[in-house]
Amino acid sequence: MLTKENTMGDKPARRLPASLALRLSDCGVRFLLAAVLAGAELLGGHSLFALALVGVSGPGVEGIAALLGAALGYLSFWGLAEGLRYVAASMMVYAIALALGEFQIYHKTWFMPAVAAALNGLVGFVYQSASGWDAGARVGFVTEVILTAGAVYLYRLAFDVWEKRRGQEGLSVPQTAGVLLLAVTVAMTLARVEAAGHSLGRVLCASAALLCAWKGGVGMGAAAGVTAGLAMDLSAGTPPCYTLIYAFPGLFSGLFAKQNRMLCAGAFLLSGAAAVFWTWPGAAPLSALRELAVGTAVFLLLPDKLLRRFASLAEQEAPAGEEPRARRLAASQLGKTASAFRAVSASLRSAFRREAPLNDGDAARIFDRAADRVCVKCRQRERCWQTEYQATRTALSDALTPMLDRGEGRAEDFPPHFARRCVRLDSFLLAANWELAALLQRRRYDSRVRESRAAVCAQYGEMAAVLDRAAVELAKEPNLDVRRQRLVKRHMASLGLEGRCAVYSDQYGHLRVEVDGPGAEALSAPEKLAVLSSVVGCPLRAAEGDKDAARLCQREPLMVMAGGAAADRDGTPVSGDAGLWFKDDAGVLSFLLCDGMGSGAAARTDSECALSLLEKFLRAGLPAEEALKTVGEALALRGEAEGGFTTIDLLRLDLFTGKGAVYKLGAAPTYLRRGAQVERLAGDALPAGLGGDGTDVFPLELAAGDCVLLITDGVVSGKDDLWLRAMLAEFDGLSPQELAARVLAESGKRSGGGDDRTVIALKVDVRQ
Repeated sequence: MLTKENTMGDKPARRLPASLALRLSDCGVRFLLAAVLAGAELLGGHSLFALALVGVSGPGVEGIAALLGAALGYLSFWGLAEGLRYVAASMMVYAIALALGEFQIYHKTWFMPAVAAALNGLVGFVYQSASGWDAGARVGFVTEVILTAGAVYLYRLAFDVWEKRRGQEGLSVPQTAGVLLLAVTVAMTLARVEAAGHSLGRVLCASAALLCAWKGGVGMGAAAGVTAGLAMDLSAGTPPCYTLIYAFPGLFSGLFAKQNRMLCAGAFLLSGAAAVFWTWPGAAPLSALRELAVGTAVFLLLPDKLLRRFASLAEQEAPAGEEPRARRLAASQLGKTASAFRAVSASLRSAFRREAPLNDGDAARIFDRAADRVCVKCRQRERCWQTEYQATRTALSDALTPMLDRGEGRAEDFPPHFARRCVRLDSFLLAANWELAALLQRRRYDSRVRESRAAVCAQYGEMAAVLDRAAVELAKEPNLDVRRQRLVKRHMASLGLEGRCAVYSDQYGHLRVEVDGPGAEALSAPEKLAVLSSVVGCPLRAAEGDKDAARLCQREPLMVMAGGAAADRDGTPVSGDAGLWFKDDAGVLSFLLCDGMGSGAAARTDSECALSLLEKFLRAGLPAEEALKTVGEALALRGEAEGGFTTIDLLRLDLFTGKGAVYKLGAAPTYLRRGAQVERLAGDALPAGLGGDGTDVFPLELAAGDCVLLITDGVVSGKDDLWLRAMLAEFDGLSPQELAARVLAESGKRSGGGDDRTVIALKVDVRQ
């Protein structure tokens, strides 16, 4: 059954479309603002702000509304003779916008500010020429023209917030400046409105400066105070007394930012009273003190909810909130990616663990296949495979075990009675060996497939772990050191440097200083670095930086002197040994020494491949054991076709604490001297690329004066290392390079040149 929703006695109320209502409200706001801004007086007779509002309102109905409001305000505040000047200039500005609004040049950032300033200057020139051009008139004329262009530009930014960015959480610095200018120019008009002997505009300026100081701190409070004071001074045409009266309280009360409201208000009122008495008797009347008191009372009486809404602009002073949000978003994406890789790893493992389909891998079937090829044509096949089937099976079963152990079958593997009876034994044995070789080849292939699958699963799992750690580190907020940051900024000011500065502790707990700005790279110079280290109370060193930037980090208390020596195998132009050392961002020093299988170019390629991969993983922050495991699996897959392996010797040493470890994969022993004691660190793990289960790890803690020798397996023959121990024990610590050369020379005398030999000697010392 259908019914009518609206009967004749119940007509729905008609409503304006939302877009039309919004546009009408916009027109109303512009009309009222233009009318109010027409009353803002500058330097005793200049009123440009309503004209500037017409310049930003465009050629549409908003522009007409602003023009009508400006005309009403100018005629009301200034009368026909004076007001007509600005009404005429405003009409010309709107006419230009109407004529060129469809052209691209109208949308240029500079166009309307230049047009409004030029037209105001032309009309003003005509009016001022009739009155004369004394010094004050010339200054006022030039100031008005310049401020007209600036007001149009900043008003445009302020109205961008109203038109396009409603609901946006933060304002940029130019937008904040635009909103601030719009507010103070309105206050300049309200300054002419008095109630009970108090200027409404100055009362509101006091409340606004106090609000900015309480929510925005010293910088925002001082900026708001200076802006409000200048506006009041320019409006009244007095010396800059109100600038001091509002700026000093804004600065002083900003010290109590975000603390108790009463405490901040008290600081504002007391410092404001001091500023009033400093300028009295003189330009500032005692009524300024009463206006400060009334403005403070208004601030205290504002409801908390309304106060928070007003204070949101002041809290946008440092729009640094985007970076933590972006960092958290990136961390979330990394976490999701890690979960995806972990799911892939689990899925693959589950699939690979399923029971494989039946195949011909049964060793006993090699004889069945051999019989199908040989016995099928034999005249005794019925006797062997039917009449005496059980005896044949027993004989073949006895022969299978030695065949599998040896990898091939021989005639003596079969029982004598079977060998005498079989008339085609040689052909049968040849076919069985062929089938056995095929079986062993399939088993090796299946084994490599399983190892490859396991390596792939492990790689996905380790990649997920790396992404998880990266996500955790990325989500951490930097631990800012506010006290030291303030000291660095003060030091920069003493050097005449300007720019951004951040002082914080990184994820390792080490101090970092980052400065960006013109000339900031000078802070990385040694003499400037020493002074800055004393300022922050922590030794610093220069890290990698860009132009106009200084990246400084805490200097490590320990250092390492190192030297190396190497010799190729006799008759081989290229050594299979390779080594390197580097320091990462955490201040951890890594020494790597690899020995490829054999010697020559192929061995060198394997060693350098292992070194390159390990360096990249360790610099990326992967734990040493995980990095070694990943590299070992990669080398195993790389050498799957031709074989090959690489021994790896890794020494990791934290230069802040002296703690570290030696990691070994099939490498030669490492020799460590602490005090008068010499230790030998030897492991039994397989080299990288042979699929070993683990890594030999020897934790250690070194102090100044301790020495370490890393060698490859050609340096010491067997366990005859007493001579090397003695040489290390007698080392005076002056030249690790000399020690490495002496060890290499003695090794050549004792072991000869039958293998590549490399020695790395290092000594720990205190950094000067």
